[in-house]
Amino acid sequence: MNFIIWILSAINIYFGMKNFLNVINVLQDTKYSQSSTAVFAVLFLGMGIGGLYLFHIQHNSKLALWLELGPWVLALLVLLFTMATSKYN
Repeated sequence: MNFIIWILSAINIYFGMKNFLNVINVLQDTKYSQSSTAVFAVLFLGMGIGGLYLFHIQHNSKLALWLELGPWVLALLVLLFTMATSKYN
């Protein structure tokens, strides 16, 4: 379980940093809107760092695992909402 938490933390922080760099226009490789990219950056960075905090400082691996899985579920919901409410010509 510890290995899974480490892997998910690394992936979450990587995606969070990539989205953050897209928001501040250092990278320009996103296909989503600026606001969706900012939401992804906050979700992935915040929950990735929060999961590491819970795992290392609080020693609560079960809650850390749930927190590491959270951005994937929330990002899927945000994408579905964005696709449903966007105009396509």
